[in-house]
Amino acid sequence: GGYTQSPGGFGSPAGAQGEKKQRSRSQNIVPCTVSQLLAAEQVDETFRICDVEISQVTVVGIVRHAEKAPTNILYKVDDMTAAPMDVRQWVDTDEAGGENVVVPPGTYVKVAGHLRSFQNKKSLVAFRIMPLENTNEFTTHMLEIVNAHMILRKNLTSASRVPQSLSSTGISDMGGYGGGGSLPVNGLTVQQSQVLNLIKSCHSPEGMSLQDLKLELHSMSASTIKQAVEFLSSEGHIYSTVDDDHYKSTDAD
Repeated sequence: GGYTQSPGGFGSPAGAQGEKKQRSRSQNIVPCTVSQLLAAEQVDETFRICDVEISQVTVVGIVRHAEKAPTNILYKVDDMTAAPMDVRQWVDTDEAGGENVVVPPGTYVKVAGHLRSFQNKKSLVAFRIMPLENTNEFTTHMLEIVNAHMILRKNLTSASRVPQSLSSTGISDMGGYGGGGSLPVNGLTVQQSQVLNLIKSCHSPEGMSLQDLKLELHSMSASTIKQAVEFLSSEGHIYSTVDDDHYKSTDAD
């Protein structure tokens, strides 16, 4: 299958369904780190983190600086993943509401807002800034980041059938688990598990060839596949059949 999500944005030939999915995804509030936001790619008026369009985001960090102006409050919020990010909160000059109160520096906050870029400098326009009630919220936010981006990434790869490794996308909070979001099981890495599962699923008498594995596992290099096969063979999970290029699972019926 081809790309259903194209880097060109809504004007590209992605198909009506792809556009609809992309739009609905961008309506979600996506938890992020400051480093992810700074690394986000801008396409026209939209921002993308590894091909997932983002609009409304949340970040959690400590207020390093606060400066009140007549119409807005400018904060610098630091989550320790990059330099502090500018966060601007517009205030209602007609009302003496809670939004006009400046959150003092040294306070941990959760910011919900829209990502903006002006003269190549990214900032957030906040529609809500909430001081944290306890530090567990910081840890929870980091877990939400991993979970949200894994889900978005998994949805995207299953839709486009073009898996990419997360290590090349700037999202470092994922760990090294590739696009599938599955953790190592039975002492096998994700790559080894993927190779083993494919070999298990092959019911041909001669088993699965290295060439077939490469065709199925687009995101994996030939050397990675070969190393996984050699490991699985040495551990007794698979065995060679007609030659050294064909393998069957020892668990196969």
